[in-house]
Amino acid sequence: VQTCALPICHPEAVIPTLLQARAELAHLPPSPWKEPKLRELNEVLGACVGLFVEASASDYAVTAGGALGVVAVAQNRSPAALRLRELRLPGGVTVAVDKPLTAGAPVQLEKALAVPATTPISNPYWLSEAPEKGLYPVRDPLLIGLPETPSPLMAEFQLELHGASGAPEPLVVRRPILYKWTDPVAGERQRAIEVTPAVMINPEAAVLMFPDDKAQLLRVRLKAGREKVAGTVRLELPPGFTAQPATMEFQLGDKGAEEEVRFQLIPPAAPTTVRGTLRVVAEVGGERLSRGLTRIDYPHIPIQTLYPESTVTLCRFELKKTRTRIGYIAGAGDEVPAALRQVGYEVTLLDEEAIMRQPLARFGAIVVGVRAYNTNPRMQFYHKRLMDFVAAGGNLVVQYNTSNRLGKLTLPIGPYPFEISQDRITDENAAVIIDKPAAPLFSRPNRITTADFDGWVQERGLYFADKWSDKYEAPLTMQDPGEPARRGSLIVARHGKGAFIYTGLAFFRQLPAGVPGAYRLFANLLSYVP
Repeated sequence: VQTCALPICHPEAVIPTLLQARAELAHLPPSPWKEPKLRELNEVLGACVGLFVEASASDYAVTAGGALGVVAVAQNRSPAALRLRELRLPGGVTVAVDKPLTAGAPVQLEKALAVPATTPISNPYWLSEAPEKGLYPVRDPLLIGLPETPSPLMAEFQLELHGASGAPEPLVVRRPILYKWTDPVAGERQRAIEVTPAVMINPEAAVLMFPDDKAQLLRVRLKAGREKVAGTVRLELPPGFTAQPATMEFQLGDKGAEEEVRFQLIPPAAPTTVRGTLRVVAEVGGERLSRGLTRIDYPHIPIQTLYPESTVTLCRFELKKTRTRIGYIAGAGDEVPAALRQVGYEVTLLDEEAIMRQPLARFGAIVVGVRAYNTNPRMQFYHKRLMDFVAAGGNLVVQYNTSNRLGKLTLPIGPYPFEISQDRITDENAAVIIDKPAAPLFSRPNRITTADFDGWVQERGLYFADKWSDKYEAPLTMQDPGEPARRGSLIVARHGKGAFIYTGLAFFRQLPAGVPGAYRLFANLLSYVP
């Protein structure tokens, strides 16, 4: 076996120089950079001695005050003299070791860890507070810019190494405690430890719209963060709303167990718009809990866990409908069908069999979801069937599609030519002018005014129509500050007995967000009779 005598093959040789640098750095006056650089220098020292350390837990989820089994491993992979003095764990737990780390011989330690009761839940730091307009507030400047929240469960390895003089020098290396497992396909994987609430509360819906005074059912799923969780769950309601029952008891035996509870929500009888936020609260052993659970799990990123507030937006508003039987051709990531069903529409998702071979006349209107013409290669073959549906008296409402230099959309969409531009209105509060307020599109069955554009979220719309045939009308004008006025957010044309509508208005955002004016305007599009 050949050995390497080159300096690059013996990084431990640079340890005395690095220790000198660390001593000089330690004598510098206090600075925001001093401690981070000392930690980085310790990591370099550890790398030069080939140090491997890790701490893994017996489970990936635990509640504050709960217990975890921890296995810590330390290994020296170089001829450098290295000694493990002790292992420090959260809650002031210290494990005395005082063993030399012989090259190639790992030292393994096992310890039961009681997670401190004050440990915060593992929510991303930028989501700890409600977002403000345009930003997520972070109060601690040391957190800003970090890709993840620092783990509250850290293992600290206290080691000694020897410099040129032979005297022992301390080396402190910290590692987050992780959970490791073997996936049959992906092999060994690891994830951060999640500190969870005792019970997680997930309302089934984020928004509930009440277009009349009828009660609606709210389902709430409870999930245990530990064994033997029992308590009561109740709703904190905005003014005007009531719930039956007022509270419910629950009992979850196993960690991870789930139970569904149901409440009937009764809105105000008056049809005036009332909007507020409902909060679902669980009382467990005197502790008030109101967080849900959402996990994002993709193979190319670490598992992300969120604990959002257990809230539901409630909106009582007036909505009139005429055509309620709707066919829907799904677009990309489409939440509009569920939003329409919630306010009383009978929505049928249409596949190729339904579009090409079944009668479409049973629908009063057909809606095409966002970017359907970009993502569904069959849309070009549906064109004649959809135009025949319009000519026979139906309404076809097409939501925005993209067209740009990377992908010019040339498929026919409407009965008459128009182009799709990159025009958009990015200010959700941008001024809107209704050019013909008395026109049927804005008067039946709901009277639409500029007040219906209040409370829109993120934007007015995008990918507006452009260069349209004179057979189309463009009844809306809107304008971003400092930008030209745009008229292509909504175009409508009669075709035979029915109507074709293309809209770049961001209904796909407004309806799931519970914007009442967007519901009223969309109902008018579906009900429009030219």
